[in-house]
Amino acid sequence: MVLLVMTIAASLAAPAFVSFGSEQPAGAADRMVGLLHDSRKVAIDHNATATLRLDPKTLRYRLDTSGVNGFGTFTEGKLELGLTQTLVTDQPRLQFIFRPTGAAFADTVVVRGGDVPWVVRVDAWSGVARADSR
Repeated sequence: MVLLVMTIAASLAAPAFVSFGSEQPAGAADRMVGLLHDSRKVAIDHNATATLRLDPKTLRYRLDTSGVNGFGTFTEGKLELGLTQTLVTDQPRLQFIFRPTGAAFADTVVVRGGDVPWVVRVDAWSGVARADSR
C-alpha cells in the first residue's frame, strides 16, 4: 500500500522535477510587462491616450493621459529591477503610447541580467505587451 502511494506521488511530481530550474523566475521582464499592461488598462478605462515614458538608466517612469476630460500626469514612480538586471536600448528615453482602443505605438527593450536576455515588445494592433527570450 505504501509503495502504491509513493508511486502515485512520484508520477504526479515528475513533471515538476523535469522543468525544475529551467524557467526563469518572475523578474524585470515581468515587471516591465506588468507596467505596460497597467498603462494600456488606464488608456482603455479612462478613454484617453496614455503615454508612458521610462528612463532606462534611472528606471524612473511617468504615465501621462490626455483625452476629452483634459490631460495631466496620471502616476510616476520607479521600476524595481533585480540587482543585476538592466534595460538595454539605444533610446535615451523609452516611450509607449496607448490609445483608448488598446492599440499602441511602442519602443522595444531588452532586459539583461538573468540566465537569458528577454525582449519586451508591444503588439501595435492589440497593445498587448509580452516578453520573449532571445
